[in-house]
Amino acid sequence: MSINLGLEEEYLENAFGGEDIGACLRVCFYPKCPQPELTLGLSSHSDPGGITLLLSDEHVYGLQVRKSNNWITVKPAPHAFIVNIGDQIQVLSNAIYKSVEHRVIVNSDKERVSLAFFYNPKSDIPIEPAKELVKPNRPALYTAMTFDQYRLFIRLRGPCGKSQVESLKSPR
Repeated sequence: MSINLGLEEEYLENAFGGEDIGACLRVCFYPKCPQPELTLGLSSHSDPGGITLLLSDEHVYGLQVRKSNNWITVKPAPHAFIVNIGDQIQVLSNAIYKSVEHRVIVNSDKERVSLAFFYNPKSDIPIEPAKELVKPNRPALYTAMTFDQYRLFIRLRGPCGKSQVESLKSPR
């Protein structure tokens, strides 16, 4: 991803803290729900961290992504990971890469389990657009903020789709 942005190969890894990063594995259980139209398994959001690797149940769909104003159900390929770009990559790339707005729905007939691995920056390193990606015709869209500061910011506001990261854009 760094090379694709025109940066040094280790740029994103180093910006996240090198080998001293934050990572988390979450096992998510979604029981069957007799009235799935009345609830969501997880409301609309973008992942606050860097990259999420999701191993999803290939037989019971539950992940939806927003494309334009439509929700698209993701149909996982067998034995494959789904990779989501998170808000911190959007900030570091100066919005060249966009985080993915998504939600989780429940199923009326079957329970579902998924595994989500979150690759996040070290909590106290300021994250801001890479200087190499800031140009006179493309100014920095975000000011520096640590991952801890960003997590507090989104927790205080609650789940709001992608409005969290979008609200941080600097006025031009």
